[in-house]
Amino acid sequence: MIRRLLRRALPALALMALAACVSDAGLVADGAADAKRRADIRLELANAYFVDGKPAIALQEVEQALALDPRRADALGLRGLVLQQLGEPERALQSLQQALRMAPEDPGLQNNLGWVLCQGGQAARAMPWFDKALAQRGYASPAKAAMNAGACSLGLGDAPRAEAYFRRALAAEPGLLAAHASLARIAFDAADYERARAHLLPVIASEQASADDFLLAIRTERKLGDRTAEQSLATQWQRRLPDSPQWRAYQLGNADER
Repeated sequence: MIRRLLRRALPALALMALAACVSDAGLVADGAADAKRRADIRLELANAYFVDGKPAIALQEVEQALALDPRRADALGLRGLVLQQLGEPERALQSLQQALRMAPEDPGLQNNLGWVLCQGGQAARAMPWFDKALAQRGYASPAKAAMNAGACSLGLGDAPRAEAYFRRALAAEPGLLAAHASLARIAFDAADYERARAHLLPVIASEQASADDFLLAIRTERKLGDRTAEQSLATQWQRRLPDSPQWRAYQLGNADER
């Protein structure tokens, strides 16, 4: 993905630079449009590097985008996420707050600020930001904010509130496996094993099931006394994730340890 972007972006940037050299210096509007196009390319590259797990390079690209267009809320927001990944929560918070001053009703920025606050141990301050994002009717990713709010609620020790958010995420995005997995954990902890099983079924049936998901499913079947189901799960688990530490613990008889 990054290579494709680079093949497209570098010639475009070179052509823009050449055009800037030969254009009339008085054409301010054209210059501003050119700067925006170059900033767009830098920001696209920054996002690709961020998604690819290369935050240091992503930060370089997003800083170049901001040098071209300093008042871009989306660039400031991405810089906040990158800085958070780089272990600089204070700078991340400042960048997101600056972005929100420019775009105070942007639900994506509201959600991201909430997540940075939650990750920084400020869950109580984070929750209103998730709620603001979820209140925006035009928000394209409400499931994301609802999942973040649910995880943050669990950090506050509020399982009922977390469950409500996870259910909201599932309503916004039916079939969302992360929501099913989270609801299964809450149900298991509440000793509602039938409901835990119901949420785990689509997770285990998917290719995205983790070792923790298999372990919870096996614990659930043990609580329900279904040894046949447990054995079936163990067979699937061994086939799909044989090298996981959880599988080795299960083989040693430690499946019930938390």
